[in-house]
Amino acid sequence: MIDAALQQPDIWRPFLSALRDDAPAGTRETEFRGTVHPGSYGGSTFDDGDSREGGRSGIGELKALSALVDGRGIAVRVLVTHGGAARVDIVAGAPQVSFGMGGGILESVLLVADSDPEPYRRLPERCDGVGPSPDADPDAVRALVRGILPDAEPATGSALAAAETALGIALPEDVRALYLTAGAGDLVLPATGSDLFYGMSIVALDDAAAREYLEPRARYGSWPDGAIEVVAADPQLRVQALAASPAWFVVGDDFGGNLLVVDLRPGPRGHVGQVLYVDHEIPAGARWLAPSLTELLTHRPGGPASLGPEGGLVCRVGPRGRTVADVGPEAEVLFVGAAPEPVDLAALAGHRGIRTLVVNRSAAVANLDVVTSLPALEYLECDVPRWQQLLGSGRVPPTLLSAGMNGRADWAASVDVVDALLALWGRPRLEVTKVELTIA
Repeated sequence: MIDAALQQPDIWRPFLSALRDDAPAGTRETEFRGTVHPGSYGGSTFDDGDSREGGRSGIGELKALSALVDGRGIAVRVLVTHGGAARVDIVAGAPQVSFGMGGGILESVLLVADSDPEPYRRLPERCDGVGPSPDADPDAVRALVRGILPDAEPATGSALAAAETALGIALPEDVRALYLTAGAGDLVLPATGSDLFYGMSIVALDDAAAREYLEPRARYGSWPDGAIEVVAADPQLRVQALAASPAWFVVGDDFGGNLLVVDLRPGPRGHVGQVLYVDHEIPAGARWLAPSLTELLTHRPGGPASLGPEGGLVCRVGPRGRTVADVGPEAEVLFVGAAPEPVDLAALAGHRGIRTLVVNRSAAVANLDVVTSLPALEYLECDVPRWQQLLGSGRVPPTLLSAGMNGRADWAASVDVVDALLALWGRPRLEVTKVELTIA
């Protein structure tokens, strides 16, 4: 719901006046596209269609408006002429639409509520024959932790039982030993002259924030970001190819925001209770670190294993001469960019693995309607004219969970495309408010 105050012309006058007055001499029309959230605002200004470079922008006048929006924020498009005629279009924030920055603003549309990109929907499989590392030793963990944190308060048995109930599986014995010796604290290992594992801050069993970071949406942020992620197979087959996993249990952080988790559903050559490294700068997957918590603390590995190669999981057609012929059966994510000749997508017909297709606005393509023949396609991103083409011909893929828009397009056309996509999926439509006024 858009605050009633934002629908009043007078509240926009200072911003509109600043936009017009700060425009270069001779400007006929100034346009601003941006977003306003509580305490923050930003966007791009265009004078007669050209991006404003340098000079003043008047954007500071949006500060007063930011106090009138709720947590979802609003997207704003403003037009003001040299003569003073002005119009403000306001799109209310909603779960079904995400705002970007720059000229596009309407970044993506969530077509299926509460859906996640495919890598984040994967669940760990149970691998027969895997068990704890033979060198996992709860007594060794208990003695080491007592020696470093002699005054630490242990977690209660009931808290440990509650954590295991939530997991649906028992924690390894050396992990239990950790918590029943110290429920929290900085476990700093003795300094050495070599680059060995130096310790961790024990994440308490009731630390919801650390554990929530492992939730899919906390890791990928926006649908467009999550849709282009791939998880390569572990060359050693110790870790399953998962973007996130309910079988990863946080035991510590490395004092730098990266998490250490024990893996209760390892790959066929891993161990139950192996320790993985979750890098806070990498939105998908985890890297193998040690066969057990015991060996992490006693053998002190120098760093996590390297990620497996992406190989053909991601393919970029257009740049550097790559063609559709280079798209192998293992491809999941396909980017199509500018090429010397139009890229004919017909050869992709029936490809069973492509789940994400991004067609850059600068790319010339033929046979775009092949997208309806891709059974795994769940995210399609292209410019507004191509969406208009697909909507007009009835060729929007019914398998989509989310849709993205790139490039700067006519504002009204962008809003119409988003609304048309929402209507196809029976989702709530955009709430758009228009305010017209004149400034002196």
